[in-house]
Amino acid sequence: MTVLVTRTGIATVDEPTDPHLNGIVELLRQSIPPECAGLTPYHAVNFAAFLAAAVTPPRNLRTVVLRCVRDSSQVRAVADWRVLGERLFLNGIAVAAEQRGRGWGGLLLDDGYELARQFGCTELALDVSLGNPGARRLYERHGFVEETYAEWSEAGLDGAVPDPSVRLLDWPSFVAHHSAYGFGDLRIGSEAGATTVRVVGASLRLPTDAPAGFAAALAEVVSTTRSYRIRRTAGAGTTGGFASFARMSRPLRVAG
Repeated sequence: MTVLVTRTGIATVDEPTDPHLNGIVELLRQSIPPECAGLTPYHAVNFAAFLAAAVTPPRNLRTVVLRCVRDSSQVRAVADWRVLGERLFLNGIAVAAEQRGRGWGGLLLDDGYELARQFGCTELALDVSLGNPGARRLYERHGFVEETYAEWSEAGLDGAVPDPSVRLLDWPSFVAHHSAYGFGDLRIGSEAGATTVRVVGASLRLPTDAPAGFAAALAEVVSTTRSYRIRRTAGAGTTGGFASFARMSRPLRVAG
């Protein structure tokens, strides 16, 4: 197994057969607020297989970068970074319960800053639950500033009539991805235009302005137990959703 290890014990996951992948997924699931359990790809039944596929290409071609603090037997902490153009996005970060308070989270954040430099990114970004003040303080100490806010709210389908204009634009590729990993993005066309719905297991993340008939049409082909929307809010307050998040960012200093 090929890993990049420093004296601090940070390693890059480089092999799809890495024996720690299942443990990494379990840790990353702990980074999600309980009220959002089952709604993110981390909760998909085969997310470890997705990560195995994501780390298969050479490093310079990847958009998923897993960095861990670990030894031969245990993953102490993990950061799941995503290269999104000029932005390095922290998709998830978690520290094992018995390892908290030892500075691993801060170490991985500083490591991300150096990764961003290597990738030629201009900023780091992340989303943090407004119900996790400890994490927000940690990010602030490492130079992150809150920029925008979003709220997750339920989208009920009871009694809705399916929208007859809905068409599935990439059904075969969606089914293949969902079957392999337990989640996928489904492109939808309708009179309102094209959009994308995230499906994790039997949960649907709908576009902010999707009408009930839109979701009802999807329920005819996708087994659905829960649907929700994510919408921007003016500030850190809540208006009745079940979860709220802040988008935080940290620019990289340009050497002059």
